[in-house]
Parts: sequence; C-alpha cells; structure tokens
Amino acid sequence: MKKLSLSLLGLSVAMMLAACGESSIDTVEQDNSNENAAEASEVTNNEEINNDGASDNESNNNSEEVEEANEGMNEETVEEEDLGIGTTVDFNGLHVTLKEARMYEGDGDWETPDNDFFVILDVSIENTTDEEANISTMLQMDLVTPDGYSQDMDFMVDTRGSLDGEVGAGRTMAGEMSFDVEEAHFYEFIFEDPFKSGQAIWKIDRNELAE
Repeated sequence: MKKLSLSLLGLSVAMMLAACGESSIDTVEQDNSNENAAEASEVTNNEEINNDGASDNESNNNSEEVEEANEGMNEETVEEEDLGIGTTVDFNGLHVTLKEARMYEGDGDWETPDNDFFVILDVSIENTTDEEANISTMLQMDLVTPDGYSQDMDFMVDTRGSLDGEVGAGRTMAGEMSFDVEEAHFYEFIFEDPFKSGQAIWKIDRNELAE
C-alpha cells in the first residue's frame, strides 16, 4: 500500500509539471488519402466549370465559410461524444482506444461487487509524441452513470496488464481496469488530463457489455 501511494504521488508530481492549457482531442480515422484526393480533384473541376464571374466566386467563398463553421461545430461535438467501443481518440498525441467493455459478476469469493456487478474496460494507449508520457488511472480515467455518479475503481479483481506508469515515445501501453458499478442503461468512460481542459467521453450501452 505504501509503495502504491508513493507511486501515485510520484505520478501526480510529474503530471503537475505539465503546462496548463486546453487539450487537443480528435478522433483517429482510417487513411482515406486516395479517396480524398479524388474528391478534391472532382471539386476543383466543378469549380472551374462553374467559375463564370466574380459573383460566383463570392458565393463559393461564402459557402466555404459556412462549411468551415459547421466543421468546427462538428469537431467540438466529436471531442465530447459520439465515441463508442472500438473508437480511437488522439488526445494530446496519445492514441487512446477503448477496445472492449465487459460485465463480470465476480467469483463469489474474493471478487464480489459491493454494487450490482463489475465493468472491466480493456484500453490501449499509443504514445505518438517524441516524449515519454505519464499515465494514471486514478487521475485521468473515470466511469460514470447517466446521472453523473462516478463508479468506484476496484483493485481486487484480477485484470490483465496495467494502465499506470510511463509510456515511452512511440510505444504502446495496454491494460484492463475494473469498476464496481450500479445497474444503468449506459455508462460513460472518461479520459482527461487533470491539468488541462477537455475530455474524451466514450458511451457504453448496457447491452454492449460482453459477458
């Protein structure tokens, strides 16, 4: 217990050295560069055909401004919701993936939930930056019910790997964490930087939990 406390304290101090600010959050999509290039070429050809005067140019510019504004609104929405099991998020250069979520009712002996059952999350974190990163489940991750109540993390359940510690540049950390949860229609897994604003929130429907 003393070693665990010292480890958490060390992680807290290390993370406090990071500058405060706003987190950079975006979903990681598949590489569609060829498709995007074809679409861009088609758009360019259409613009050349329809470019008959200054009024048309002004109309196109106004349309582009509206599209950019809509894209900005969509990005803000993606940062906070529309994330589910299997989705990867680029969080300040950390590619965080919620790989699996499953229900576990315990073994009836040492692993017995105080609430209704356990939810075990399988998460991977790839560090795409050129610096090491310190990860703490206690400080950066949470599971909440629809009414906003945080669910207790349980350290007695036997899980794979660990999501606490340092992940080097270009390396990947993977592990599971267990939460002792109340029955709910869905849960939200939250990943954040405690010293910067912004959160990535994955929605996990009750019927999506593997058994």
